Amino acid sequence: MQNYLEKEEVLLTSKLDARGKLKMAGLFDLFMDLAAEHAQYIGVGYEQMLSHRAFWLAVRTRVRLYKTPGLQDTVRVRTWPGAPEHVKCNRFYTLTMDGETLAEGRTEWVAQDIDTGRMLRTDAFGYPVDMTPLPERVCAEPFTRFKEKPEPENLLTHYTVGSRDIDTGRHMNNVAYVRMLMGTFSVAELESMDIAEAEIAYSAACREGEDLSVYRRQDGEGFHFLIQKPDGSTAVQMVLRLRGQS
Repeated sequence: MQNYLEKEEVLLTSKLDARGKLKMAGLFDLFMDLAAEHAQYIGVGYEQMLSHRAFWLAVRTRVRLYKTPGLQDTVRVRTWPGAPEHVKCNRFYTLTMDGETLAEGRTEWVAQDIDTGRMLRTDAFGYPVDMTPLPERVCAEPFTRFKEKPEPENLLTHYTVGSRDIDTGRHMNNVAYVRMLMGTFSVAELESMDIAEAEIAYSAACREGEDLSVYRRQDGEGFHFLIQKPDGSTAVQMVLRLRGQS
């Protein structure tokens, strides 16, 4: 059983921003799509998980950017899972071009029981727990413990979850949050940024029709986001860390 997957991708306009460069949501898409493909190969893809009445949930993701590729660049995307824990699974990613690392990332995943909502042990739904993991780790430091609060002065906008955001789990897709939050910036603002890292934590699923409150705060680190559900609970928190910030 192959414990990693690696593919070449030619970057086309759907994954690019106004500069013709790979956008943040495009990077997340590259990583998440390859993860889904590799999950199928190792027996825990979408249909295989459904047979266990389970599906995957992203809990936290960190991506680190070193250099941004652009239109028609041929990049190599690679993903591999770490050793499974009792409930959590970590998956790692790299994006390279001509042997140079452009970006890397790590996602923490859990499997959820469709009927009960409970998190499942990694040995309860067909995960290949005896597969030998690669020793390589990227973005391996502990994830941030977010403590952002929805302060009224930081309320930026509202967003209604639509069918465009919903995935096969019938909730807002994890990359749809990234796409929405990055869309709160103007083209000029995005062009002025030198993003070093993005980290996002998912706390509660959002459903079609929900009106979300989006909070944004800037400090010396970069930009901090909080998405609040209609019931006041926190759905997502994200930080964009900018290069050169103190």
